[in-house]
Amino acid sequence: MQISKKYWLIISIIIFLLTGVILYFVVWGPSNPVKKLQKKGPFNFILITVDTLRADRIGCYGFPRVKTPTIDNFAQHGIKFEKCISQTPLTLPSHTSILTGTYPTFHGVRDNGGFLVPQELTTLAEVFKDAGYQTSAFVAAYVLDSKWGLNQGFDVYYDKFDLSKYKTISLGNVQRRGDEVIDEALAWLKDHQNQQFFTWIHLYDPHTPYDPPSPFKEEYPNHPYLGEIAFTDFQLARLWSFLEKNGLTEKTILVFASDHGESLGEHQEKTHGFFIYQEGVHVPLIFVLPEKELQGLKRSSVVNLVDIMPTVLELARLPQPREVQGQSLISIFTQERKEPGWAYSETYYPRFHYGWSELKGWQNQRYKLIMAPRLELYDLIEDPEESNNLIDSLPQLGRKLLAQLEEFVAKTSQGAYEIDYTHIDEETRQKLTALGYIGTFTRQQDLQEKKLGDPKDKIHIFNQLSEARETGLKGNFDRAVRLIKEIIRDDPEVIDAYFTLGNLYFKHQDFDRALEQFFIVLDKNPRDAFTIINIANCYIMKGEFEQGEEFLKNKLKTIPPDSQVYLILGNIEFALKKYTEAEQAYRECLRLNPSSASAYTALGGIYVIQDKLNQAEESLRQAARLNSRLRNLHYNLAQLYEKKGELARAIEEYKLELENIPHNFRASFNLARLYRLLKNDREEEKYLKQTIESNPRFPLSYFYLARIYLNRGERYEEAIELVKKGLDLKPEKKNLPLGYFLLADLYNRLGDNGRSQHYAHLGEKIVREVKK
Repeated sequence: MQISKKYWLIISIIIFLLTGVILYFVVWGPSNPVKKLQKKGPFNFILITVDTLRADRIGCYGFPRVKTPTIDNFAQHGIKFEKCISQTPLTLPSHTSILTGTYPTFHGVRDNGGFLVPQELTTLAEVFKDAGYQTSAFVAAYVLDSKWGLNQGFDVYYDKFDLSKYKTISLGNVQRRGDEVIDEALAWLKDHQNQQFFTWIHLYDPHTPYDPPSPFKEEYPNHPYLGEIAFTDFQLARLWSFLEKNGLTEKTILVFASDHGESLGEHQEKTHGFFIYQEGVHVPLIFVLPEKELQGLKRSSVVNLVDIMPTVLELARLPQPREVQGQSLISIFTQERKEPGWAYSETYYPRFHYGWSELKGWQNQRYKLIMAPRLELYDLIEDPEESNNLIDSLPQLGRKLLAQLEEFVAKTSQGAYEIDYTHIDEETRQKLTALGYIGTFTRQQDLQEKKLGDPKDKIHIFNQLSEARETGLKGNFDRAVRLIKEIIRDDPEVIDAYFTLGNLYFKHQDFDRALEQFFIVLDKNPRDAFTIINIANCYIMKGEFEQGEEFLKNKLKTIPPDSQVYLILGNIEFALKKYTEAEQAYRECLRLNPSSASAYTALGGIYVIQDKLNQAEESLRQAARLNSRLRNLHYNLAQLYEKKGELARAIEEYKLELENIPHNFRASFNLARLYRLLKNDREEEKYLKQTIESNPRFPLSYFYLARIYLNRGERYEEAIELVKKGLDLKPEKKNLPLGYFLLADLYNRLGDNGRSQHYAHLGEKIVREVKK
């Protein structure tokens, strides 16, 4: 009996429909574990990011040489993604991708320290906050300070970094240990455990410098990086214990990830940021889920860190912002993807800091292409170390992957944010331009016509410059200078070499040589605001305020308006007592940057001098609202209250200034002066000694301290030495008589009438000259 084609068509349609129904119930039906999980909600959410943690240095990712029982426990209680890729091996850009679900090609944050997260982007925290969740973040590194913009949507953003204790400010050395971060997080969680919450905990310990505390230092004596990982795991155990003890493990979804890896010398890179090989971009990703059917699972599909945000939002049943580019991973919670996943990585660090090419990567489970001046193609299964470049042997595959990469970049760049790195607040930029992390930035447009160097050909220069910086930080000036000069001979186009050399000379107080190097940088990059500011600071340190003023006014004619440049110009004109011009410069700074606490502080200082006390107080209070720990803020408030005759409030403000800036010698000196008026010579002595410690080259503090000993009738020999030290420092002529008269009195007390009369005559002579 022959079956008609129509019959077979009907049978095929029925089979197709039945298959669809079966698949629906298997994947999304009532028995689906994801649906079962979601019905248990709503949940709390905790995002943990461990900085600089490569996946292949964790126990549950196959590395037995380090103890990570807590992270291993996370994997047992959730889904472990074995091939998660970071979008960039730099902390701020990577976290921006995690918390916005967008690629660097879109959000535009491509380096640490010089970029702000666009306010227009919607962060994961903002979505939770809008849904009524309590939100908090606890970050361990200055590179994630709120000033960079990732605090959007967080009710609490714990980022209180005390920079005053550092002689040299760099993003790497301003960090908080994991125990302190966890302490703060647990205190907040304790207070909010009965509310719906989303919290982000960032731990920085595996980042350089590697210095694990005991007993981890002793347990991993030759591998401090592993010691830091073990210490981090120990701190995470405290968090998990808190969740268990308070019954929160069944009410909380926890996401564990790292922002990027660490090269540890592979491909000759010691740390991270320069290359995008697997050791720098392969990171852990674990979703800890309170549903037994979703625990102890692992997925080998290639995924991206940008996938975290859409996955979390789908788990929370919250709307996804339109600009999110990541893909929710819920569809592969229960089964692997049939089609290969793809991941994108990039680093612009070589381009911004050295004028060499950026790197872009495109990979699936097997093949990885790196777009560089000389393309790289690796088989990650046969060659996981990425040591055998297949681009010449597999040219057709290389062209195919390159076309996919270019298409992806073009697609994800549509509507991208363009960020000008110069628009960071001026207090921060002053700290970061010190010898340390960021150096100069080379603008994209300045490099478009140049043939850019290939980073893999330049790694030795990168390493040598890093060594020179570390050597300089340790105080070995001569060796640091020698290393940088070798770099310049090898590649005269490395702008950061000249900039770093200039910083070394600056810190060594060789301002002429510093100027020489900074002008070389400016010749190569005429619009670099960092360099312009450093040149102005050299003029300030040399006392050449007129030259500094002329230089800045000329540069302002050729560069885009820059708030920091106007601030420095105002400071120079203030020093020249050109108060009207200084006020104009500060006003222009505020027009460009209305949040400039420094400009409000400086304006307040001008108004105090001009006896415009109401305007002064208004400006200074506005500065305090913006940044209550700013240098000179409380000093200027103290000056204001002195003019008002409110000495108690003035003393309070001077003390606040010293709490924030312990080495502000003018604040301690003025405190001593006020305590003299109040006839409290013990406090006067205390603050004069603090003044000498803060600034040993300030003559009056020696004179005043000697006067205390004279008035007490004690320590005459010591007082004489103090006065002589003050005189050796060549004080202003108007202050010389005080020193001479003190010596006359002191020698008189010792019965040395000859010397007493000699110094008395010198003092009287100077008094007559000053009166003329």
